Amino acid sequence: MVSTDHFRQEIRSRLELANAQGRPNLTIECGELYRSMSQLPTFNRWMIFCCNAMRAEMALTDHLIFDDRNESLLTVHYALPRPCRPKNQPSHDPSSAFR
Repeated sequence: MVSTDHFRQEIRSRLELANAQGRPNLTIECGELYRSMSQLPTFNRWMIFCCNAMRAEMALTDHLIFDDRNESLLTVHYALPRPCRPKNQPSHDPSSAFR
């Protein structure tokens, strides 16, 4: 089973690579990320860990892309370079504004 931490590590790795390539942004689609790390079908009950990881890695400069034609629905457009934060500080959780 793949955990939220595994997905977060993969997201960070992709962000670091995109940043090293000088890209201004990186868009990650939840279904693609999930399939790349799991042999389970998309919409498996474990997919929530992937979605949670994607949202947890969001910064204020990032945004969600909603496309009802996309099977996984969740796509995040991450801006590069990433804002700096201390290693022990958690990522900004955009859903915390709704609590």
